[in-house]
Amino acid sequence: MNNYDNMLLANKKLSEEKKILAIDTIRRMVKANEHISIVELTKLTGLSRSFFYKNEQVNDELMKALKSQEGKILSSRRDKTLNEALKETVKMQKDEIDRLRMEKSQLAFALKRLQDEKQNDVDFALIEKL
Repeated sequence: MNNYDNMLLANKKLSEEKKILAIDTIRRMVKANEHISIVELTKLTGLSRSFFYKNEQVNDELMKALKSQEGKILSSRRDKTLNEALKETVKMQKDEIDRLRMEKSQLAFALKRLQDEKQNDVDFALIEKL
């Protein structure tokens, strides 16, 4: 019977840890203004979807959080990732624009120099004919 009691105690402790993890994650997401969904919670905690539905305390906390987020504009991890990727793309494009502007100015300078040389060659040719 002692083994059985130890097993029950271990299961109860594990269940309590899972509950604390779930509730902490929900509260952290609310505080960070992140969109709360069961899918996102399962990804973050590693707990099953049914855990969030079946555990009363966790489900109550989840429902309170969802109710508090109604009508708010929230950010999601996907949005943040896309935003960061877009910022990186914009940065790369700005760098490319700067590089192309520099190349354009160098080419314009080289063209001007070549046109001046050509004009000088024409001038020397005219002088020689005279």
